[in-house]
Amino acid sequence: MLKKFFSNLCMATFLLFVVSSRACAAEVVIVLDAPIGTFSEPEKVHELIENSLENILGDYRSYEIVPPSETENYVQLYREEHDMIFSTGAEENKQTEYYLKKADVDNICTHFRGKHLIYIRFTSTAPRYVIGHGLLYTSQKTNVVMDFRVWSSRKKDFTYMRRLTAKGSSTAVLDVFPSTSRSLQKGLKKILREIEDDEIKIRVALTE
Repeated sequence: MLKKFFSNLCMATFLLFVVSSRACAAEVVIVLDAPIGTFSEPEKVHELIENSLENILGDYRSYEIVPPSETENYVQLYREEHDMIFSTGAEENKQTEYYLKKADVDNICTHFRGKHLIYIRFTSTAPRYVIGHGLLYTSQKTNVVMDFRVWSSRKKDFTYMRRLTAKGSSTAVLDVFPSTSRSLQKGLKKILREIEDDEIKIRVALTE
């Protein structure tokens, strides 16, 4: 009788461990990978991205998510440990980039015990200024580039990939300078609208 009780207790403990492990494991890990200083108002960028993800996933989202606010520090440390620090080099008018490879994305996904990872990468070109109508107004234009990918830890591959480029602009009159932040955000909004149009494809990618 005691042996049977002990056996049942071990089984119950094992099942509790399995259930707890599954409850703690995140299904989707979100990584926002952008050079420091790309956006002068990063909190606004995070808000725009979170709103788009809500629109894409909506009520369909019934799984646990690790947001970019929790993955940002780890990804930065991962880049440092693997000599993968990158900069747009906009000030020097040159660009140095170190992309995360498939093995890196899989390592990050595994670290957070995720089933899928949504990888969002932003870069931007140096602003270009245009003066018009005898110094009456100044316009600033910049290109925003985004890679949006969904990684499957089961397949060890991307199940959705899309790369988009959009131009953002800001105009100011007289001696007021146009806003770099506003031009970047306008470009970002254009890109996110296109990504939202792929809602069904992204949802399917998160089931593979």
